[in-house]
Amino acid sequence: MSNESPKIRKISYILVLLGLYLSVALYLADTRRDKEQQYLGQTVTLLNTIYQASLDRYALAMDSFHDGLLRRSDILPLLQAGSQAEGMEQQILREALYTQLLPDYHDLQARGIDQWQFHLPDGRSYLRFHAPHIHGDNLLSVRPSLQQVQGDPVPRYGFEVGRLFIGFRFVHPLIDQGKLIGSMETAVSFQQISQTLSNLAPGQAFLFLLHRETVDAVSLIDVRRQLRPAVISKDFLLDTRNVFAQSDTENLPLDALLAQLARDNLSSRLEQGEHFAVAIYHQSLGYSASFIPVYSFDSSLGGYILALHPQPLLTSIQWEFYSSLGISLLAILLLGWLLLSLHHQRQRALQQKLRLDAIGQAVGEGIYVLDLEGRTLYVNEATCRLTGFNAEKFYSDNIHHLIHCHAGNEHLSLSKCPIFTAALKGQSYESDEMFRRRTGELFPVVVTSRPMIENGKITGVVTVFRDISERKEHERKLALLATTDPLTGLCNRRAFIERLHKEQRLRQRLQHDSALIMIDFDHFKRINDDYGHKAGDEVLKHFARMASDCLRETDLLGRLGGEEFALLLPGTDLQGALHLAERIRQCLEQNPTQMDNQQIPMTLSIGLTLLDENDSDTSAALSRADKALYQAKNRGRNRVETA
Repeated sequence: MSNESPKIRKISYILVLLGLYLSVALYLADTRRDKEQQYLGQTVTLLNTIYQASLDRYALAMDSFHDGLLRRSDILPLLQAGSQAEGMEQQILREALYTQLLPDYHDLQARGIDQWQFHLPDGRSYLRFHAPHIHGDNLLSVRPSLQQVQGDPVPRYGFEVGRLFIGFRFVHPLIDQGKLIGSMETAVSFQQISQTLSNLAPGQAFLFLLHRETVDAVSLIDVRRQLRPAVISKDFLLDTRNVFAQSDTENLPLDALLAQLARDNLSSRLEQGEHFAVAIYHQSLGYSASFIPVYSFDSSLGGYILALHPQPLLTSIQWEFYSSLGISLLAILLLGWLLLSLHHQRQRALQQKLRLDAIGQAVGEGIYVLDLEGRTLYVNEATCRLTGFNAEKFYSDNIHHLIHCHAGNEHLSLSKCPIFTAALKGQSYESDEMFRRRTGELFPVVVTSRPMIENGKITGVVTVFRDISERKEHERKLALLATTDPLTGLCNRRAFIERLHKEQRLRQRLQHDSALIMIDFDHFKRINDDYGHKAGDEVLKHFARMASDCLRETDLLGRLGGEEFALLLPGTDLQGALHLAERIRQCLEQNPTQMDNQQIPMTLSIGLTLLDENDSDTSAALSRADKALYQAKNRGRNRVETA
């Protein structure tokens, strides 16, 4: 019995140490998973923003192109005459429309848009510029986009699977005197979208996964032959035309990564239709796989854009995990040796503390530990480096008052600080916060705090933070890209419409006057024809600078598209708006654009209206201002009219 006691005790020690190691391994695995998910969440959110911005850029270009066609007096009558004719007469009119617009089609092709088509009101194809010999087929039954435009004739864009083409379509109704006389469709292939995405997010390979049911129900067999089953899920097909067409894929082990994704069994997540990202590890290297859902016009899931990208940070997280496992194993073995060697307990405990301190000093995140009274028990080197304070200052002073800046309450006490109080309640806390450097400069951080528990009791708070200034700056630049016109620096159409909508609600509440002005250049096409497109751009930028100098801080000038601008004047009555509109008109007339030692004269036609409390949405005010603008053009141009 005496011989068995030491053996049982040794087995007990081993079991305790093994259980402790398993607990540490689970904790490290959870920490690794949290870091991966946080980073992947940021990656897929950024990619989704880039994707939406890419589509919006094409939509804005197509809106401008459509508006430009509508301003040409020879297009709609020619299309309407052709739709009413038959036989040879219709063929002659179709060829005349083709000849008239062929230069515009070449311009679209230069922008990467190969598909351009006109439809008749009943859904029949009237003219395909990319296949002019094919016409007369009715597309209404297979094109939800055409069905929606017929039901509600407003511009639409989105993904659509056709019989011969799979891509993103931009459909604009063609209306003459309030009557729908047909529609115009332009389309961009995924190859072009992927190229745009590659320019905005270099280093990533973009693949296209198509939902099998959508393709099988619509596309012809020639299109389906170009698709192959996606190993990721049996419900999706992979567009083989894009797999190895990008230079970014040359150094990526695509087959191995796709096989890894197949093993991850993502079918259920793919069916949810939400954007997500997963981490893949191949030959000790980390890769991110981001899935961006693509929805069809009928709101069904059309497929996913799959972005594959080497991620050194994921590799670092993986090696950090394995390193931590190794260090934890070493520490636990050391602890077991200490338990079995009681006479060396003090010395071994000191060595263990030194090793743990070295780990804390080696990590890149800032770490500090506070006791229940808020006194500093520990700070690592990264905390000092990120904040600029030395360790002695942290130990002698209150670290919360030194570095934490609460939004809206500069002097919030430690007892009310959520980082500290959540841990005291036994809860974890994670959020974006603002910390202060020794110089007084504020910088954003992501903070995680957890309770420090000893002998079953909470004895302090462990806080880990990381500087996210670069991420915040990137998010700010993306937001600016989504709301700003790149040529003039003014707000774009989306941002202007949102501001107009807010002003309408504010005017209804405060009952003050506000004015909306639409501005369009007179004979702007002559500038491009006589001086070149570069001169046209210089005229637009010259106008943006000159008009901005005439405005108050509360006024908003935006570019809606092409040479069309809009101006919102909050708190301005009709007389004040007329005065400002006339001033802007005279300034441009009297100050031509200077370029290459020559002057480019230009005049404006301006339409003005006041916001009405009965306006149900922004389109009513825009329509009135646009009507006044066309009155100005019809009455001789270079003038201001009201509606």
